[in-house]
Formats: sequence, structure tokens, C-alpha cells
Amino acid sequence: MYATLLLISKIDDFNVRVLKACEYLGITHEADYFGLKYENSRGEELWLNLRNPIDRQVSCHAVPVRFSLRVKFWIPPHLLLQDTTKHQFYLNAKHDLLEKILLVDNWDVAAYLIALIAQAEEIDYDPLHPPHTIYMQASSVSAINSSEKPQDLLQKIIHEHKQLKGGKRASAEYWLLKAVSEQETFGEELFHVAAKQHPHEALTIGVGPHGLSVSSETREKQLITFSSVISACSHKRYFRVGYLQEDGRTTELEVKLDSNHLASGLYRALTEKHAFYSCETVTSAVMAQCIRDLKGILVSIFNEDSNQGKKYVFDIRKTCREVYDGARRAIYQETNMQTMGLSKSECHNDGENFKDSQEKYLRLLDSMLCKICMDSQIDTAFLPCGHVLACNNCALRCEKCPICRSNIKQCQKLFLPVEFRGADRIDC
Repeated sequence: MYATLLLISKIDDFNVRVLKACEYLGITHEADYFGLKYENSRGEELWLNLRNPIDRQVSCHAVPVRFSLRVKFWIPPHLLLQDTTKHQFYLNAKHDLLEKILLVDNWDVAAYLIALIAQAEEIDYDPLHPPHTIYMQASSVSAINSSEKPQDLLQKIIHEHKQLKGGKRASAEYWLLKAVSEQETFGEELFHVAAKQHPHEALTIGVGPHGLSVSSETREKQLITFSSVISACSHKRYFRVGYLQEDGRTTELEVKLDSNHLASGLYRALTEKHAFYSCETVTSAVMAQCIRDLKGILVSIFNEDSNQGKKYVFDIRKTCREVYDGARRAIYQETNMQTMGLSKSECHNDGENFKDSQEKYLRLLDSMLCKICMDSQIDTAFLPCGHVLACNNCALRCEKCPICRSNIKQCQKLFLPVEFRGADRIDC
């Protein structure tokens, strides 16, 4: 269904990073969208903190240990640049639909998505041999109003599949992602909790691209946007978030989860998704945030730079915009290299030569600036000493040469063959 890493050796010997799994699948520039997920001994699904050794994350010493490569940050499909990335997004979306993790808005959309899944499996509609197996498998897709499943759902699926006849697999995968991205629950990571004020009320908190959603059987779905969140923290099995309501009042939501791991997972989901979707850049405070065990604390007293016992809290390295821009530039450069037929070493040498030329040009521009105002171009010589270091406006205010301290008898205007403008300096 989706890529899985099966680790058979001792878990203490590994420091698995999602980058290795993505490189194996051909995803070279968009690995930041993915993460590694595993199931602990209690059946809880948790994300692996990829910057720490596995033995700091997984307490179970039984082997094998299975990690699944999953989409951690869902984005609209038009932002995906690599075909391999789109395919993995499709596999994850299909998994979430069949497992009822992702619910669609209505049954018409469900029928359309099931037909796209059938077409993406490279099965064209054939009235003599309809793919009933895929129809029945994909019929586990559920809508938000799942109690009203229509009796003619199969006929709707067949009708939608007829419309897709002759379509390519890649096209079907894209349009499925496009339809999925328009759903209300798109990209949400779900946590089942109990409210502290009402411990018998089961709540579902979803952390997605826009913020937190809180819902239950007795209350309507409430959206807490990232912009309205004031504070968030977790302590043991409790998670608390403070936010502003629409009327400007400040309120808090405190919930209890089944374990400390899930509580910290909810806190990490909120912090990482907020940084990924809402921020311009990932701050160093988020990147460097870590905790230490007792041994690490003792060592850090004498050496603050020591990594002993250090455990990083967050995996987030880039925002959505940074990932997209970086991947677009890298793919563009690779395309140019292939078009021009240049080897990597040649391109590296060209880049070094360009960098040296640019540095020389910048030094030349600096030398042509007035050393008094550091704004205008030098165009005046002091006589009789002959030093040239100022513009005409600054030179007329000088009585002695700033270099040799000799008296200035005359300021001679110079006319240089090339005019160095401030715009030239900015463009570099």
C-alpha cells in the first residue's frame, strides 16, 4: 500500500532518517513532506522523531520493528513537483480513504473517488468484465454523513468510471489528490481525547493545515485557527491550548489523552503544522529545542555544547514555501544541466568562477564609493596631494586630506569613463 521499512537488526544500531527512504523511492527534493510512523506496544500510532536515534524513541526491544513512510504535511497537488512524490501522496490518500481516516463531504464525491482509484490501478471500464473487486474494496470509503449511505452507490461508481475511460494512471492519481485536497478533513491528524471539564465526553481533535478542529457526538465541529492560538503545552497525559474566541475573549481547552506519548504527539503536531503551513521560515528556537536526560544535564554543566543525553523535540526544518522554492530551484538547475550537457564538476567550476567574479565586482563597487558618506560615487581629487576618495559634495567640506592630513588647496572634479550607480550595487 505504501512504502515500509522493515528493520530486523537491533534497534540500537539504527538512526533512521526519512531522507533515506525517500531517496530509495526517487524523491530527491521533497522529503520534508514525509515522516516515519510506527505502532508501539499499546497499539498507538506515533511519529518517529527523525533527528534522534531510534533507541530514544522506541522502548520496545522486540524485532522486527516496522516503520511506515507516511505523508506528514499534506499540501495541494499542484504544489508537488516530482511524479514520485505525487505517487506516494496518492498511495497515502488511498490508504486514508479505505481506512476511513479521511472522510469525504458526500457520497457523490465518494463515488467519484472510488472510480478514480479503479482508474489509477490501470483498469479501464469494461462492461463485460467490471472490476467488482476494486469497487467493493473501495466502497469502504466513507462520507461524513455515513449513516445515509445510498443504495445506488455502486451504480454511481460505475457511471463515474465510464466517464474516466481511456484516462492515464498519473492523471487519475492527480485528480484524486485534487478532489481529496478540497475535503474538510484533508491533512488532519486525529487524536481521541477526553475534556477535563467533561471527562465522560469523548472528543476528537484534528490538527490540520488551518488549525485545530474539535468535535464530538454532542457538539458541532469547532475550528481553532492557528492565528487565534495564544499558547499550547503538554504535561504528562494532559494537553492545554489557549486561544481567542470570535468575540475577543480568551479561553482554554484542556484535554486528557491515553498516554504521555500521545499528549506530546498532539503538542508536536500543533507546533510543527503551525510552523509548516503558517510561517515564513522555521525559527532557530524551534529547530534547536531539545531536552536532556539526567546524565546529559550533568555533562552540560561543564560543556554546554555536548550532545550527551540530548533529545530533539521537533523534526520541522522548513516551511511549505521553503520546501517548494527549494525543490523548484533544484529541479530547474538539474534541467539546465541536462539541457546543456554539462557534468556536475563543470557546473561546480562554473559556479566557483562566477562567485569569484561577483566578489571582485563587489570589491570594485566598494572601492568606488565615497569614503565619507558611503553613498555617492567618488568623483573628486584633492590637490596638491592627489588623493581620490570622496564625492564632490563631501570634498568641498574638507579642509585637510583625510589620508595624508595635508592642506587642500583645490578640489578637482573627475569624469570617469564608467558610472557606477547604486542600482548596480543592489542588483549584485
